[in-house]
Amino acid sequence: MKEKSNLLGAIIDEATRQFLANGYKNLNIDELVNEIGISKATFYKYIPSKEILFEESIRRYLEKFKKEISKQIKQILKSNKETFFKFFIELIRISGEFISSISNVVNPQIEKRFPQINLKLREFTKKQIENSFFSIVKKGREIGVIRNDISTEVLYFIIYTTLLNLKSFAENQNKLPVDRFFFEYFYIIFNGILVEDIKPIYYKQIMAVDYEK
Repeated sequence: MKEKSNLLGAIIDEATRQFLANGYKNLNIDELVNEIGISKATFYKYIPSKEILFEESIRRYLEKFKKEISKQIKQILKSNKETFFKFFIELIRISGEFISSISNVVNPQIEKRFPQINLKLREFTKKQIENSFFSIVKKGREIGVIRNDISTEVLYFIIYTTLLNLKSFAENQNKLPVDRFFFEYFYIIFNGILVEDIKPIYYKQIMAVDYEK
């Protein structure tokens, strides 16, 4: 059995893995405790119910994603013309994986059962966009990557409304994976907002991405 100080984290980590892989309905507490190596009695000392476990798993998953994108944004804000797209493409990849994973577990049925989680996801997405968009655009202009004659407000509205509703897109179609959608979407966006002589740098890096990973 794991040390008590680490046990709660181990429970939530394994539960998060299973929720993301198999969905809420398919998580079995008996199988979960067997995987961790604890008794059900011990489990319920830490987590009173499957519902609470699910909410805590989603909360921690959001925190993990937040740390990952914060790290990437810091890299973008320290970048130059040659590295700006490298870090931005990685940000797109991380975000695409997050949307794909969260859409698999927080489906329309779960949204009805846990409306507070759906609200939290929308608020989380809204806050992340607000916290990163303007600083990234400002950096892009400072290093001569993003055009100065593009309306920041219009660009913000386009990206904000798309990303805020991307989860619905992922739930309602299967032909275009979310990660591929992200790359195609920002390819179109960048084609319009980049300084002309910078475009070849972006095209070269975006074309090197392996969509089949």
